[in-house]
Amino acid sequence: MGDNGWARSRGDRAEKEGLRRGAWYRVVEEPGQPWVVLDVNRVEIRVPKDTLEIRGDRPKAWSVVHEPHLVCPGCHKRQHVSGRPGEVTCQECGRNYSVDWSDKA
Repeated sequence: MGDNGWARSRGDRAEKEGLRRGAWYRVVEEPGQPWVVLDVNRVEIRVPKDTLEIRGDRPKAWSVVHEPHLVCPGCHKRQHVSGRPGEVTCQECGRNYSVDWSDKA
């Protein structure tokens, strides 16, 4: 299945929709309406576009949430880190990603 894009909560605006701050979710449907349908833990949820940050490509780096907490771009789990490492291996999924310290959710 091709990607229709990826979205995450803009600040805390979409958290009431069930999204976790900093986590990116696959866009399932973008119907040209003021909302999109996201895959949130294998459940399709309609979320208003104005509460989201949307991008075309899958994220490839950890997002920073309330430093020093990161969100894995692969499995969306949060992880605490010490210092400011350039790369981190996820304790949940075991994948290694760089950390985008400029991407603060």
